[in-house]
Amino acid sequence: MIPSLLKLKHISAAFSICIALLLLTSAVVQANDDTKEASYKARMDAAISMLQSDEIQSVSDFVDSQLDQDTLAGFGGDGRKRYIGYLTDIKLFHHSFTLQSFEPIAPERNEFRAKLRSLNTELDYGLTLELSEHAPYKVVDIYFSSPRLTPQKNSLKLTKQELVSQLSTYVDRLAARGAFSGAVLLADKNGVLYQNAKGMADLRYQAKNNPDTKFNLASMNKMFTAVSVLQLVVEQKLALDDKLVKYVDRSLFAEGDFDNISIAQLLTHTSGLGWPNYPDTHQNNLRHLNDHRPFLKHLRLNSQPGTQFSYSNEGMLLLGMVIEAVSGMSYDDYVQKNIYQKAGMTNSGNFDIDGVTPNMAMGYFYSQELQSMQSNWFIHAIKGNAAGGGYSTISDLHKFSTALTSYKLLPEVFTRAAYSAKPELNSPYYGYGFSVRSGQKGSVIGHSGAFIGVSSEMRIYLEQGYTLIVLANQGFASEPVITVADSLIKAL
Repeated sequence: MIPSLLKLKHISAAFSICIALLLLTSAVVQANDDTKEASYKARMDAAISMLQSDEIQSVSDFVDSQLDQDTLAGFGGDGRKRYIGYLTDIKLFHHSFTLQSFEPIAPERNEFRAKLRSLNTELDYGLTLELSEHAPYKVVDIYFSSPRLTPQKNSLKLTKQELVSQLSTYVDRLAARGAFSGAVLLADKNGVLYQNAKGMADLRYQAKNNPDTKFNLASMNKMFTAVSVLQLVVEQKLALDDKLVKYVDRSLFAEGDFDNISIAQLLTHTSGLGWPNYPDTHQNNLRHLNDHRPFLKHLRLNSQPGTQFSYSNEGMLLLGMVIEAVSGMSYDDYVQKNIYQKAGMTNSGNFDIDGVTPNMAMGYFYSQELQSMQSNWFIHAIKGNAAGGGYSTISDLHKFSTALTSYKLLPEVFTRAAYSAKPELNSPYYGYGFSVRSGQKGSVIGHSGAFIGVSSEMRIYLEQGYTLIVLANQGFASEPVITVADSLIKAL
């Protein structure tokens, strides 16, 4: 049936209205996209200007003007303070950046990244901004990725002598710019190829770092904890599939699936443990592992045990309690007897930082409040434990690497199990207490550590036979040395 002329006019008018609405909607969406893109560019311009500015005040100005209010209210009300401290440290460490490129990396999540080159380290970094979902699109997070070398075309093979020369020259340049305070060691199977120390162990008394200076390891302690657990497995005093609650009283924990957490899951960070929300307590009250027991009720599970990788300091701390329960010794005594003594490590331990330990570096960071460098000893744990915070030297860690890879600490089958990734446990880049990387020239295993005023890492190149150790009493400082040294080792 043919519609009447009147109906055709009505249909035509309705169609025109729909088209107009569609065009209007499209224009609004396009306008919003333009506004988001414009906001991103404006925020990124502000971030880069802040990083290039000679004024320290530029950091607090950026945080106050560009960050989202909810972000500033985070971290228990310390969000503003934390971001100012983080960005100030970045700014002082790198001195300045130049913009290389920028692009949206995840527009659907409002994430955008710029590639910046550091003046001090000569390396490229990714600066990522995450914007809020709605206008005015303020910054809800800002962070830097690990450094990368600019790709070199037609790079030539290096000799060991050339590697050492280039690494030494680079460390010297960093130190001259105030971008490295610490110690470096590179060794092959025949012995030490290069070692050096730069900067100050104690700024107040102008005591210099030296190759025997004891540096804070932060999370590198986790390797010692894992080896200790595997030693007890070798002795059949516990099993990897044993449950945590077999050794640590279940009543200490809150509600949740804590009964199903296994030893293997704690070793691989797949236990499901998240970051706890501990009540305020003075650091002096947490000197020993047992001092943590009243606070275990504040631990929460973010996922079901065994379902995903989620890095957890508390998981390693719980393994320290397991070691004490099984061995009948304190964690410190067990590690001293079964790792340090066996490896010949005479300058390592979980030292009380309020005690008197010779030749120990103090960690430093820039304090916005004091407008000067500040020691981290007043915010750091009073004593290291199974999760981190112990001290060692580059020489002692080289001895640990040698003892580990020559199977003096564990039988070969258990040693290889420790530094093999565990994808079957949902831990594709981490073994039992060791990070695992695979490259064209073989596996690289080890661990890093970071805290305010602390930056450390050890890498063992299993097939190539090299050990690289960088310990620093300055935030971010180990990363550029590790990056450059890693590139040089690959060029051998």
